[in-house]
Parts: sequence; C-alpha cells; structure tokens
Amino acid sequence: MLTVLAFVVVILVIVAFHEWGHFLAMRAFGVRVLTFSVGFGPRLCRFTDRRGTDWVISAIPLGGFVRPLDRRDSEIPEDATLDEEFSGKPAWQRVIVYAAGPIFNFILAFLIYWLLMMTAGERGYAPVVGNPTADSPAVAAGFEPGDRMLTVGGRKVDTWQDVMGRLVLRLGDAEPVPVQVRDSRGQERTRQLDISAWSRDPEQSPLPVLGLSPAVVIGEIAEGSGAQRSGVRTGDQVLTTDGQPVPGWSAWRQKLQESPGQALPATVLRDGREHSLTLHPEPVTVEDRVVGQLGVLPGGIVEQRYNPLSALDAAGGRLADQSGVVWASIAKLFTGHLPLDSLGGPVTIAQVAGQSAEVGILSFLMLLAYLSITLGIINLLPVPMLDGGWILFGIIEMIRGRSLPERFLTTAQGVGLTLVMSFMLLAIYNDLVRQFS
Repeated sequence: MLTVLAFVVVILVIVAFHEWGHFLAMRAFGVRVLTFSVGFGPRLCRFTDRRGTDWVISAIPLGGFVRPLDRRDSEIPEDATLDEEFSGKPAWQRVIVYAAGPIFNFILAFLIYWLLMMTAGERGYAPVVGNPTADSPAVAAGFEPGDRMLTVGGRKVDTWQDVMGRLVLRLGDAEPVPVQVRDSRGQERTRQLDISAWSRDPEQSPLPVLGLSPAVVIGEIAEGSGAQRSGVRTGDQVLTTDGQPVPGWSAWRQKLQESPGQALPATVLRDGREHSLTLHPEPVTVEDRVVGQLGVLPGGIVEQRYNPLSALDAAGGRLADQSGVVWASIAKLFTGHLPLDSLGGPVTIAQVAGQSAEVGILSFLMLLAYLSITLGIINLLPVPMLDGGWILFGIIEMIRGRSLPERFLTTAQGVGLTLVMSFMLLAIYNDLVRQFS
C-alpha cells in the first residue's frame, strides 16, 4: 500500500508542477487554457474555474497535459478571440511556453534541495577506502586501506555519494579514471582506476565490481565499553577481525554480535601504521537474544549545516550535480554505454518510491527531486511530442522567419510519437522481466 501511495504522490507532484509551468506561461501570454489534467483515462474529479479552465485528476497517474485553445485541433468558440489562441502566438512565446514545464521541474528540485539543506544539511561518509578486494581493479590501481579520495575524474568528492556520481559521469570511458587520494601516511597520490569491468555490467553497484568498499572507521566510543577495554581509539580503521578482512560495517557488526564474550584478534590502521588489538565484545541481551557489542559508533561522517542564504548555493550545486548525472546516463543509453535493459518504467519507479518512503521523508524528498530533474531533462530532448522537439521547431521558425509546413509538423509528430511509445513499452517490458525473472 505504501508503494502505491508513494508512487501516486511522486507522479502527482512532479507532473502537476511540470504542467503548472506550461499553464502559467500560457496565462502570462493571454492564451485560453481549456484543460489542466493530471493523469489520463477516466476522470476522478473535476471542476471549472471562473476563466473556463477544467481542472481534472484522472485515474491513470502516468502523466498529464495542459490543453490550450488551438485552432489546429478545435474550433474557436464564439466567446473567444484570436488573441487567446495558442498556435497564432509568436514563435518566441510558444518556445517559452514549452520550456516552462521542464524549467518548473528544475525549480521544484531546487526548492526541495534548498529545504533539505536548511533543515537537515548534508550528511554522508567520507570516501575512505577499506580493504580492496583481491585481484580487483582497485588493487591494480594501487588503492590501499586508508586512502582518502580527494577528487575523481578531476572533480572534488566529499562523500561516497559524490564518488558514485563522478563514476557515473565516466561510465563507458576507455581510459582509466584518475582518482587523487591522500594515503594513510598523509601523502597525496593519483590512482588510475580502470572502470571497464563496471562498464560491461553497469546495472551493478560500481564499488563491489571495482573492488572498493567504505572503510570501517571508529567514531564515538562509549565509556566503560568493550572498545575501551580493547584499546580501540576514535579514528582507528579496522582492517581485520578474527583473522578475516573486514568488508564493511554491516559484516563487522554481525561478526561482533555473533561473538559475545569472546576475545577476537584484530588489526587496525592508526596514524598510517598497523596495530594489533584484541577486541572484547560484551554480551548484551537484545530481544531475548544475547549478542556481542563493542560500544562504538561509525566515524568518518561528513556533516554540513546551512543557513537559508548558504543553502541556496548548496542547493544549486546539488541540482547541477544531479542534472549532470541524469544527462550523462541518458547520453550513455543512446551511445550504448548503458544497456537498454537498464531503462526502468512505472513499476521500477513505484518500487523505488516505496523503498524511499520506508526509509523516511528525507529519502523520499531526495527521490522526488531526482525524478523531477529526470522528467525535466527527458522533456528537453529534441524529440517531437516532447517539449524539446517543439522548442527546436520554434527556434527554427524564428530563424526562418516563417512557420514550418503543417505536413512536416504532422509527420514529425508521428515519428516522435512512435519513438516515445517505443521507449515507454521498452521500459514497461524491462519492468515485467525484472518482476518475473
């Protein structure tokens, strides 16, 4: 139920905001708007405002539309004037109307990011490398435990989320990605990371494929805890426990929980040198089960708080970063660096929306902003039937100084409809394959 509700909310918000952009631009240029609809199919609710616009919510929440008075598809009513008709407006006004929808999607994403920056700030884990997987691209590049990534592909990174975004931008590149790091001894070095293994299987998360994992860095230590008795210090990076490399926080926590009261030999990285310790996870009863706890919290957390003014700049930066990721992903779909079966449809969106809603409101709002950016960018593609196609035709009309032939526009619209429907059907097919495979 939560998945369905989250999906409906996502579609209603991003589509309504998109169409609202078209609507306001039409009203600004004196165009009569006949219908503002969110969704398709049977009408669930409807009302008509004082200016004659029908506001509609329909049963199938997979899009929406704003229908202006247009002599190409409807007769001009007696109470209307030619000034209220859309197709007769100057080309530059029609270009602005078509561009307003995607622009409002970007505005929505910006407002969400601004709100999140002011209220929650930014929080993530510093990109400190854990134990690289044996025989992996990370090992071949020379990555070592304790490497703190500074830049990826020449662009600054502060968190692992930044690293993922930078890698997406380089997906499909034949050349290795330069990664500048500061090693555990404080020396800055450049690792050349070959990401071709991930390019061949881009549906996988890049970090495991490339042999990278976030470091297990010790944060706050509880007074009188097993960690204090074990000699653990804040800032230590745990490399091994009980003779086995530590792959990440979850696996390490599980190992401790499974070892209440035991003495576990461990190796930690401290100030560029390895130290041997013995960990003593204390037995604690949790839900009628005895588990081991060391009494530590994760370290290496990067937090940034913003006031309303500084949040504007941070929101703009996040909008630019996410827009770059979406543009790069779309471009790589068309160039073949991303397989077409990675394209997701409404089922995928619904599942991701439901999962983000379960995590919390912040996660859901981040997804909402990302999908709003995606909708805006897709609609700017120069494909007839999409806003970008009509923007392109409007610009050509402005350069030519006269309208494009109706026959050409009709043919282009048919080609565009075929392309859009083909991609929609492919996305739905991919959804079904994922569900039943």
